Amino acid sequence: MDCPTCGKSLRTTQGMRQHHTKVHGDPLPNRTCSGCETEFYDPKAQRDYCESCNPNGGEHNGNWSDATETADCKRCGSTFSYYPSSKKGVYCSECVEAAEGLLPDNYAVKGDRITVRCQSCGNGLEVRPARVDEQKRGFFCTLDCYGDWLSENVVGPDHHQWEGGRIEYGRTWWRIRRRALERDAYTCQHCGAEKAELERNPDVHHPQPVRSFDDPEDAHTMENVISLCRSCHRRAEEGQIAVSPHAEK
Repeated sequence: MDCPTCGKSLRTTQGMRQHHTKVHGDPLPNRTCSGCETEFYDPKAQRDYCESCNPNGGEHNGNWSDATETADCKRCGSTFSYYPSSKKGVYCSECVEAAEGLLPDNYAVKGDRITVRCQSCGNGLEVRPARVDEQKRGFFCTLDCYGDWLSENVVGPDHHQWEGGRIEYGRTWWRIRRRALERDAYTCQHCGAEKAELERNPDVHHPQPVRSFDDPEDAHTMENVISLCRSCHRRAEEGQIAVSPHAEK
């Protein structure tokens, strides 16, 4: 195969292309335009159109430097340029920057608030007035406060899992409870909160409820107890999280 520029004979098309690029500094065409059928060179040999016919190039591209249109600003009357899109130009850039009274109200801006008290700790927090009627149990500043309030107020017949009167846990309960806390290093086994952070011992939870046993003493095994903070204990009781004890060390 001969080089079209210098006539040198080469064995393969690839060799001839490499020769032409290195020696003559100009790569040979490797594509044929689907629009005008002229040959052109594409480094990746993937394009179907030359620059002139490319439907996404030049004046066909909305970001082309010469693709701007002009309009008269509806606020100040000055003529300005903009790139066309699905929306026509309405305001010049100067009026947009000074947009006071020009754009709709931003509903994300903080509106009226009232101060209410956390039902658990008594700290104040700001809420929208419309939320006052929505919160039947009141407001809480954190999930921990909500958990503490539930532990003290949603008990007995008010608890969603209430099935009767008080259960006598039996004599072995306190021994198993202490062993569970020691095994779990006095740390919530779900969220990792430690005794120092909780400022109290974690609760000890029965994954299989005590009420499901004919004899409550049978529920108190190391395989059926796990240390949880109040918040995680409540979520476990309500079925929001699944927990299982670790093997005793």
